[in-house]
Amino acid sequence: METNEDGTYFQVGDHVRIKSTRETGTITAADGGVVYVLLDGTKQSKLFSAYVDEDAYIELGTAQDEATMLSREKA
Repeated sequence: METNEDGTYFQVGDHVRIKSTRETGTITAADGGVVYVLLDGTKQSKLFSAYVDEDAYIELGTAQDEATMLSREKA
């Protein structure tokens, strides 16, 4: 995540969770206030706002999410 005078934003490499579905993924690109999330399970890309607030559709992943992602990469 990055914080500047305009607010807090997700950035490339952040591991996130989609609040509504609990799916997890990694931000692979950021451009013009949006981020692209590559989902862990399906390898499908989804587009979200990069701005972090209580109404955001995604949230920073937990340590457990990170451990699950690393174990999948090693397999």
